Amino acid sequence: MKTENTFRMTEQRRAILEALKAVTSHPTADEVFEMVRRHLPRISLGTVYRNLEFLAESGHIQRLAVGGEQMRFDGNADNHYHVRCMECGRVDDVPM
Repeated sequence: MKTENTFRMTEQRRAILEALKAVTSHPTADEVFEMVRRHLPRISLGTVYRNLEFLAESGHIQRLAVGGEQMRFDGNADNHYHVRCMECGRVDDVPM
C-alpha cells in the first residue's frame, strides 16, 4: 500500500476512505456516495466514482467484482478472500 505522502489526500478522498474503513459491508459506489454525502452534502456521484477508482489503483482500498453484480469496494486493502451469498448478494470477508 502506498503512503499518503505519495499523493494529495483531499477532503473528498479522506471522507470516502473513512466511510469505507468504518463498515464491513463492501458497499457499491452508490452506497458510498450516500454515506459520504452525510458529511459532504455537496459531493457529486462522479467525484465518488473517480476517487474510488483512484483509491483502488493506489492500493488504499480493494475493488471487488462479484459475479455480474455492481462493483463493490472494501476499505481493508490487505490481501484476503471474499464470499457472496447467492440469495441476497451480500459480500463478506472469508477468515483465513
